[in-house]
Amino acid sequence: MTTATSSTQPIQTPGQLIANLPALLGFYPEDSLVLIGFTATGPRSSRFTLGPVLRIDLDDLGVLPEIADHLDRHKLDLVFGFLITGRDDEDLELIVDELFAVAEVGLIDISSCWAVRRVLTGEPFALVFGPDIPEPEWSSGVVAPVTQAEAMAPFLVQGELPDLTRDEHLDHVARYNPTFEESEIDVLARFAHSYAAELQTSPGTVRDVILDFRHILAEIADQETSVEELMADEEVLVATATILAGIELRDAAMGDVLDHAPPAARLMLAVARTFGGTIRCNALCLYALAAIGIEMSVRAMPALMASAAEKEDHSLTHLMIGPCQAGAYSTLLYALHEGSRMVRDRYGLYRRAE
Repeated sequence: MTTATSSTQPIQTPGQLIANLPALLGFYPEDSLVLIGFTATGPRSSRFTLGPVLRIDLDDLGVLPEIADHLDRHKLDLVFGFLITGRDDEDLELIVDELFAVAEVGLIDISSCWAVRRVLTGEPFALVFGPDIPEPEWSSGVVAPVTQAEAMAPFLVQGELPDLTRDEHLDHVARYNPTFEESEIDVLARFAHSYAAELQTSPGTVRDVILDFRHILAEIADQETSVEELMADEEVLVATATILAGIELRDAAMGDVLDHAPPAARLMLAVARTFGGTIRCNALCLYALAAIGIEMSVRAMPALMASAAEKEDHSLTHLMIGPCQAGAYSTLLYALHEGSRMVRDRYGLYRRAE
């Protein structure tokens, strides 16, 4: 199951909704049911705001009761379903019957459901169940241009595109840095942990380290340094790993990550791909925050899932997962901004660059 929450400009047809799915999910769904929830903008309004977007493997529809509980918490006014599959007509009919039964008993009140073989510009789609709709473009049509979808804009700003598959989407934060041998990374990590422990006993030194971190972010932004280039820069990797090896240092640096999200996202991803353990977990958490800051929230949950897999007891990961699953990004960012501010105040730092 994959969840995401976003908002877009007004969408007029199912073909436009389907075109937005790769950017809303972060990858192109295949053999999937995608449910999209909406909330009315007013008591008598015919306009709706996009809410949760959930993807379920067609072989895993047994989770629908769990999905129903999740959707109920959002107090939705409308739910659409999209079947993206190349299965034959007989298999598709069985799936449609199951979903229709789910809607009929009120488990998930799916207003309308469409089927499309794949999310591709110009691919035909058709309504498989739902009310009689007078507008023909809501009964059948073709997928709108995917690269022009409203939700694609943040990807294009970052020079990226949604991943082709879910596995690629999850592999985006996988640990892999071909520049260094594992033994070299272990040495660098031990140094980072040792130096972090030493630094945190000296408030004045902590302040200097965070100011240096601010300069690193500024240089990354000015030079448009790529993730791959950062993965090869031992000095920057070690300096950042040192900050991420200590809780106080991490929390003090968090303010700059939030305030300078574009370069911070690249730096934290480079560190997360390089190191393991606590350093990787903290890098993944701060990468998730930076991704939210650049409107790439679809990258946040895979990062947090990878962090939880790295260390089950990592507290910041568990603090962030709940709000991210609920789409409460602004609340999460505000809370962590304030937490970082309190730490920075102790060290005579300001949250924003002077």
